[in-house]
Amino acid sequence: MKTKHLTVIATMCFGGLLLVSTAAQAQTWSSAASVCQPGTDSAGLYTFSAAAFEFTGTKTGLIRTRCAVTNPLDLGVPGWKTLVVGYQDPDGTGVNYQVNAQLNRVSKSTGTNYILAVFDSSSFAVTTATSRSISFTHTFDFTNFAYYVTLSVTRVDANENPAVWLVELE
Repeated sequence: MKTKHLTVIATMCFGGLLLVSTAAQAQTWSSAASVCQPGTDSAGLYTFSAAAFEFTGTKTGLIRTRCAVTNPLDLGVPGWKTLVVGYQDPDGTGVNYQVNAQLNRVSKSTGTNYILAVFDSSSFAVTTATSRSISFTHTFDFTNFAYYVTLSVTRVDANENPAVWLVELE
């Protein structure tokens, strides 16, 4: 009899841990930059190199791509509070190259756009391939709003090629 109770308790505990683990994993949304939708304003300026979104050839200026954010939970609201970006900004805090990510919310009923968070690679001195994050505060509401992330890459000259390859909400 004691063995049956211990088995039931162990099964219940393990099952509970499994459910908690699954829910925690479902809290992350991520996208490779190469699967996002570039705007017509970037036509002819960009290329995709594997997952990276970057300038083509010697083109300079500003290129943008937009990534649709979907709710990875069947029920409930994700508790995302961190925007993570995988990128390379060859001059770090300099002004010749820059990678930005902007988390946006759009009202389904009015179309009003609101910026929730802005990531700027020039806030970090790192010049090699890296991943950095910023924190934000927002309660997601997929019933009344749609969400997207805009990834922007700026290049003043063709000496280096900044790139972005990942955006993630955790």
